[in-house]
Amino acid sequence: MTRIEFYSSRFLPYLPESCQVNPGAYGFELALWLSNALMQTGIVTSYPLGEDWGWFIEYAEGDAEFMIGCGCAASEGEGYLDQPLRWSVFVRPVLSLKQRWRGQTAPAMAAKLTRALVAVLEGEGITVRVEETP
Repeated sequence: MTRIEFYSSRFLPYLPESCQVNPGAYGFELALWLSNALMQTGIVTSYPLGEDWGWFIEYAEGDAEFMIGCGCAASEGEGYLDQPLRWSVFVRPVLSLKQRWRGQTAPAMAAKLTRALVAVLEGEGITVRVEETP
């Protein structure tokens, strides 16, 4: 799994805390923006979907499918202080049991998605840190 981290006030929530998936679990605005920005580069994803920890978009090509998760490290209400938050975007393959058994992880596609994510974020003047995790 690849994780991209950065600080920014660009993607702060605009709807109230009660509309978030959980208190402090922001990321819809980031996921929506990434979906649109990736579309401009020819990478078509899903609309944002919510999880307890934040938001994600999905990308599929051929038999490969990826989850692009978007979240932040924030406490309840912190997204409304007009201060930069620490955001995290991850790229994780979504594998069937058969794909896991065969070790089909599509690392080249994961790298392509990571490069595209870094490019669109850096294109907004955002400094990112990329980390590979097992």
